[in-house]
Amino acid sequence: MKVWDIYTRLWHWLLAGGIFFQWLSGEVLDDQMQNHALMGYSLLGMMIFRLCWGFVGPESIRFSRFVPSWSSLTGYLSKTDKAIYVSHNPLGALAVVAFIGLITLQALSGFFMEDEIFFTGPLYNWLSESTTSLIAEIHEIAFAGIMLLIAIHIIAVLYHRFKHEPFIVKAMVTGNKPLTNAFQPLSNMQLHLRAWLCIGVSITIIWLMVNYLPGWLGIEADYY
Repeated sequence: MKVWDIYTRLWHWLLAGGIFFQWLSGEVLDDQMQNHALMGYSLLGMMIFRLCWGFVGPESIRFSRFVPSWSSLTGYLSKTDKAIYVSHNPLGALAVVAFIGLITLQALSGFFMEDEIFFTGPLYNWLSESTTSLIAEIHEIAFAGIMLLIAIHIIAVLYHRFKHEPFIVKAMVTGNKPLTNAFQPLSNMQLHLRAWLCIGVSITIIWLMVNYLPGWLGIEADYY
């Protein structure tokens, strides 16, 4: 049955590629800071899309259907024989929420940073020097947290791939799982209209944040 729609799958793989580029441009290459910033804006836009998609997208990826309650989480952890979920299991759901939170934090913190050569964030110098330095530290800590989550995610996927769900990796490519899907699907028109509405909202918010928010806050225009 179709579990993951095309937009969710694209979001997943584009996110993986975007984070890899951020690591490459931030830790390995020394002349890609402008592209690093542009990718940061794109990743923030992807987080806004996922938040929107989590409310209006297909049931299988809505927050209301897969974010676990405390009782469902403890119940899942206490069982030796783990159930196979159509969508995310409780721990996987928490990982999704953690990824969204950390990537959003890291992308937003980049708005307050500069590298003294290629890039000055739109909100750089809006706050005090000490606060800006603290935000820069948060930027680094958040990325370390993202790297840790990625390692845990890969280990968890491999565990489920060989222990419970041999189809788990293929499902994120095809969108299909050999399970009975209890979720009500969207029609193709509903799926595409809602997805492009979320994409439009995401692009608009990022465009306003980069081009107009500094002026609204009284920050003098600089190179970014």
